[in-house]
Amino acid sequence: MKIKKWVIPLFAVIFLVIFFKVAGFDEIKKIVYEYSHPVRYENIVDKYSKLYNVDKELIYAIIQNESKFYTFAKSKTGSKGLMQVSDVTYEHAKNVIDIKRDDIYDKETNIEVGVWYLSHLISRFKNEKYAILAYNAGPENISEWINRGFLDVSKEYTSWNIPFIETGMYIEKVIKSKEYYSKLFVSGKYK
Repeated sequence: MKIKKWVIPLFAVIFLVIFFKVAGFDEIKKIVYEYSHPVRYENIVDKYSKLYNVDKELIYAIIQNESKFYTFAKSKTGSKGLMQVSDVTYEHAKNVIDIKRDDIYDKETNIEVGVWYLSHLISRFKNEKYAILAYNAGPENISEWINRGFLDVSKEYTSWNIPFIETGMYIEKVIKSKEYYSKLFVSGKYK
């Protein structure tokens, strides 16, 4: 007996509907979120979090949103690795912080350069949210947006007039990811 092409997808849909009903949508959402927000490279992240004084929750949030923890990620603009470090930032970091390794995709090198750069942005802007925006859109854009009144520090970031749609979505995702990692570490699941 030949099975019609639509029968298997129909059973899959019925299974998913029953599964969502039984498990509950919130539980499924939680499982998906946990799966998409792993904790990896703990020793490396801890080391550079302490060295450059950047919250490890923020580092994990940046890695998750930049590369989804894929070591060999490469963006359309040419940024590379876990923290999507540009060649220009990498070359600058090699001189400033004396990077010895010559592989931008190397996990430790990429995380060190990314955390160092993030630390630089936090120091420059004196505001973590500005630093998150600058990590995505570049510090010159953020300086211009601040000067033009688009990013009023006295207001909640959700009301800022961020000119790049991608950057507006990026800060929201990074902040939500950081909140998730903060809860994860406080809960004691990961130390």
